[in-house]
Amino acid sequence: MEELCFRVNTPEVLYEKFDDELVAIHLETGSYHSLFGAAADAFVLLAEEATVPELAEALSQKYAAGAEQIAAALGDFIAQLQKENLIAVVETRKARGPLQIPGTETGMPFVPPSVAAYHELQGLFLLDPIHEVGEEGWPQMRQADENDKPEGV
Repeated sequence: MEELCFRVNTPEVLYEKFDDELVAIHLETGSYHSLFGAAADAFVLLAEEATVPELAEALSQKYAAGAEQIAAALGDFIAQLQKENLIAVVETRKARGPLQIPGTETGMPFVPPSVAAYHELQGLFLLDPIHEVGEEGWPQMRQADENDKPEGV
């Protein structure tokens, strides 16, 4: 049986990494999520599409744990990400080289990855129109027409 490959559920999910924390926001639900350490690194790797064994191998290069131990811990993490609709299954994989975590750190303590989900601001977030942005960006400038003439003309 072939391993499932996962990717970040874009464009519905936006994320940004700040030092050791990654914050992901699901634009359709208004939920936001916090990931630290190996969870943040795994999420960034998922942006490139990955299977659990590929994630485990890449994470084992930075963290003081074997790929088998990391792969076992990733099962619950992947399930959490799927439950929150932060990742999706890849139907057709794109070609890429081996996964690599940016940086040169090695031997970091391994803490099983998890997702902290925050749903209490969903209503407020969904009321905010800034996240409803088209290709033109935000804010939109109103186009002047021939009826818009300076006073005194």
